[in-house]
This record gives sequence, C-alpha cells and structure tokens, in this order.
Amino acid sequence: MTRLLQLFAKLRSYGDSPCMETIRDQYTYAHLLREIEAWQMRLEEYELRPGDVVAVRAGHSFAATAALFAIVSRDAVAAMIPGDRDLQRYLADAHATALLELDPDGNHRLTALPVPPVHPLLERLRAEHEGGLVIFTSGSTGHPKAAVHSIERFLHKYDKQGRRLRTLAFLLLDHIAGLDTLFYTLANGGTVILTQRRDPQSIMQLISSHRIEVLPASPSFLRAVCALPPPIRAQLSSLRVVTYGSEPMDSGTLERLNGLLPNVQIIQKYGTTETGAPRCTSRSNDSLWLRIEGEGVRCRVIDDVLWLRSEGTILGYLNAPSPIDEGGWYCTGDLVDTDGEWIRFRGRLSDTINVGGEKVAPVQVEQVILELDFVQAAVVSGESHPLMGQVVAARVSLAANCLQGSEAVKRIRAHCMRRLPAHKVPLRILITTDLVSERHKTRRPAEGR
Repeated sequence: MTRLLQLFAKLRSYGDSPCMETIRDQYTYAHLLREIEAWQMRLEEYELRPGDVVAVRAGHSFAATAALFAIVSRDAVAAMIPGDRDLQRYLADAHATALLELDPDGNHRLTALPVPPVHPLLERLRAEHEGGLVIFTSGSTGHPKAAVHSIERFLHKYDKQGRRLRTLAFLLLDHIAGLDTLFYTLANGGTVILTQRRDPQSIMQLISSHRIEVLPASPSFLRAVCALPPPIRAQLSSLRVVTYGSEPMDSGTLERLNGLLPNVQIIQKYGTTETGAPRCTSRSNDSLWLRIEGEGVRCRVIDDVLWLRSEGTILGYLNAPSPIDEGGWYCTGDLVDTDGEWIRFRGRLSDTINVGGEKVAPVQVEQVILELDFVQAAVVSGESHPLMGQVVAARVSLAANCLQGSEAVKRIRAHCMRRLPAHKVPLRILITTDLVSERHKTRRPAEGR
C-alpha cells in the first residue's frame, strides 16, 4: 500500500473526530473525506490527467485542503502559488496546466491554461504513477525556484505516529512549514485551527477561545507576542507546545518566551523547501542548539556549512539545475556551530559580510541588537566601502511607544561597541517601520516578501 493510501486509511479511521475548525464552523474527518471525493469528481469532469500540474492559489481552508488531497490522489501535481508575486511567471515556472483559486469561504475558480512544454521531472512522476507537490523557494538569493516533491517521498516523515493535538495553521500553505503543520496534524488525528487574522492580539484570543495546544510561529511573531501587555499569559493556558523556525531566533526573545510560558515545551524547527521538515529536538527549552533526526535523515557539516540527505528530498527544480549531488546530499547554505550531534545556526553563508578581510555573520550582530528591550526587529547586511570592501549596516524597527530615533541609534551603537569587536559594530543604523512582512518574518535586503 502506498503512503498516500495509508494516509487516507488513517483519515477514515478518525471518523467523526474534528479535523478543522474556524471561528464559525467545525469539520470532521468524515466531512473531509466527502469533500475530497467531491473534488475528485470535479477534477475528473475537468479531465485532469496524471502528471498535470494544478497551480493552487489559496490560504489554509477546508476546501483548499480537500482540493490538495484530491489533486495528488489523481497522480497529478499541486503547485502551491504564493499570493504576493508575479502570478504569470509562477505559472510558467510550475508548468501549470490549470489554475485553481480558492477563497476562505470555499468559493473556487478552475481555469485551463495553455499546455506547457513537457518536463522530465513531471514525466518521471507520471511514469511512476505518483502525485506530487511544487513548492517555491523564498527567492532570497534570486528568482524563486520551483522545487518538485514526490508525494510518496514527502509523506515519509508521517509514517511514525505522533501526537494528536489542536494546532494553529499560522504558517502559510505555500511554505514547507505550513504544509508540514497541515499533514502532521491530520496524519495524527489532530485538529487544525484556521484563522484569517494573523496579528498577535487576534491570535492570542483565538488560542484562548479554541483551546489551541500547538502554536507554530516565526521568531518575529513570538517577539511581538512577548511585547504584549502582561494579562496575555491567561489567554495562553491551553498551550502545550510552541515551535519556531523560518528565521534565526535570538537568545533574548527565547528567554522572554520561556518566562511567559514556563510550562510549555518550546522547540526549534528546521526545514528547507528542498529537504522538507525533518523532526528536530531542542537541547532544552532555552537553548538555541538542536538535533536533526528522523529515519532516513542524515546531516554532515563541511567547512561550517550544513548538508542534508533525506528520503523527503526533492526530485529537482523545474526552472533551474538540480541542487542535489550524486550522493543525494543538499547543501543548505546555512552556517552552523557543532557540539557532537547538536548544531546551532549562525546565519547564511551567502549573507557573510567581509570587513577588510574579517568575516562577520549578520545574525550575530542582530542578536546583540535584539538584546535591547526597545528593539522590535533588526536586519544587518553589508554595504560597499571604498577602503574596507564592506562595512556593517543595520536596519532596526523599534517597539511601540519607546525612544525617539536619534536616541535609539545612539543607544544601539553604544551597546554594540560594548558587546562586539570594532569591525562588527554597524557603521550605519537606520530606524524603519518596514522590517516585518505580512508573513511575520524580517525582510532581508534581497527578499521581495
């Protein structure tokens, strides 16, 4: 029995248990299976063929989940399209034959597209009678790449039974972490809590009203949560697990989060579009060290850079050469420190700043700036300099109702001079209000979202 069929058998076994909730509605696993069947019939009427690519433009919803399952069950490919970039280029890069657009209320539009050229990776899936997923990279180092996953390989992580929990769908459906949240929760009979509002106050209220047990979020969002007024703790009494990832965490925010949630398990997650989201264990709630584990997952570190090999690794890209070497290894580009089996992230190799021959990791400087309680977000990058090659520059967002910009710059520079060698102190500090995106991630200089 294939992994996809095994997953469907699990969904059937959960019967009338709740699988999804919104502010207004609750859906059971039996409801979900009926909705999947309805979508399978729609796709059959549409004459969707194995290997065809359906571009899916949708957020988390009951209908989008059913459509996703229906597409891959017909041995077709679901390409998860971000909603904030050039649609036509995404459709071309995905080799899409149809565009499916869904709104949160389940209204949908399925549009046929011109037949694209045949791609060998899609032909491979068709020949092996497997569905697939296309997930786009963030585009932080150039144009987003269309990564192709076999659904069978993607589902390997969920072979092992996990915990049945009530989990917030906070990370978006077009992101590897958002898909991992969805598949993990449903594979284990849990309940996915859906939301259309993602500001900290609304999320806190939702956690309280829906007794949410798992909050997956970015460090930027958790930093904003820690800045909320003290009564917030009472709203979070149902939480059992908080996971964070998608960008570097700073020790100050992690310390404040532990103070806010002393009885909650806090876990650092790690994953890439190319290798999926392997299981991770944090050394402790207040530690930035983690261990990547799971059956079929291997790690190695070469010249301080992390490499991964996993059964869940992509087949390749549709719009770029494959990043996987002959041995099945993928170079993540993440710089790490090691302590036996434990690793700690210290930034991207591509972000390293060269100041007169001295290497500077932006994350290290950012974490020092974030030690200041009046700082909400910080992004450090290199700027060209005629003598030094590059110098360190910082963009900083301040917490609400705090210092004036000039005073904040003075204090940030003084703090950095106390905590860092001279070549790592930012030469230029810009106060801005546009550092955190709608995805609750800090905006890097090369990123468009």
